[in-house]
Amino acid sequence: MSETTLVQDIETNRRNGFSGSYRGFLDDRSPGAQLASVKFYKEVDGTDMGRYSNRLNECRTRAWFIRNKETGKVRIAAKQCRLRWCYHCSESRQQFITQAIAPWWNNAPLPKLLTVTVRHSDDPLDEQIEFLYKSFVKLRNRKLCKDAIKGGIWFFQVTWNKKTEQWHPHIHALIDSNYIDHAELKVAWKKITQGSTIVHIRAVHNPDKTLSHNARYAARPSALLNLPEERWPEMYDAFKGKRICGTWGSAKEISLRPAKPDDSTKWESIGGFRTVAGLVDEDENASKIWRAWQMSMKLDEGINMNDIEEFTGDRFTFTPRPPKYVEPALDFR
Repeated sequence: MSETTLVQDIETNRRNGFSGSYRGFLDDRSPGAQLASVKFYKEVDGTDMGRYSNRLNECRTRAWFIRNKETGKVRIAAKQCRLRWCYHCSESRQQFITQAIAPWWNNAPLPKLLTVTVRHSDDPLDEQIEFLYKSFVKLRNRKLCKDAIKGGIWFFQVTWNKKTEQWHPHIHALIDSNYIDHAELKVAWKKITQGSTIVHIRAVHNPDKTLSHNARYAARPSALLNLPEERWPEMYDAFKGKRICGTWGSAKEISLRPAKPDDSTKWESIGGFRTVAGLVDEDENASKIWRAWQMSMKLDEGINMNDIEEFTGDRFTFTPRPPKYVEPALDFR
């Protein structure tokens, strides 16, 4: 498990004695967001028992604390649904992509943010997306941009204009680029799109903030809570099978997809999430595991709660051991 795929620190202001699932723990931290995902996939499936809904409902309900045998670090491994519109999985993707991009972006000599969009229209969303994609590729291949831009990473975003009741698709790109005249860029974009003039480019003075803000679109191109529910099916169909981020030039070698961790043998399970969380006020080992996770502290060898059955609040139930390989979940501190 590479460092870039692991969890970060978790906030310490949560209550002790939480005996629910890891999924419940995360739901409490983002009220409404995951509920929107549940409603979204119920709409897609036509029922809350559909294929995607079942995957979503199982996401992160099974989780374990794991300890690195060499460093003593404590993380959480959880079964994940990996659905695009699952709020928790999209948060994990955002964290991974942010970490994957950071080395290239922070070392870019001339970081800039390029944003392009097309005029609002009543065309179907999938047609607008396709047109924007093709137009953006044409812009990158124009001499004006090709000579100046050394490389970049693009992210797709779509919003809904309540006043006009129209979609508003646009692309944000983090680029390493020499100076590009805005007026010339505007003329080129207007010609490519046959009339759209909305294009912006600016120097970036706070790379970390800009990366954090834009990387969220690499995980999900829109926030479900910001869109009318009756538009969800159209958006789902429009994005089916489509990339929502990509790289080119000097950023081409960056992988935006998490790879299977290569150090999985270095991690050991030390207890189920429900067990540890449920006994944190009563058991010394549970308290030490929880504190090590909260505070990013080293956990000594020998502290292990795998032999204790899962605590469910008022009783214990059997908890199966985790499989040999479970991808670590990001804990969004």
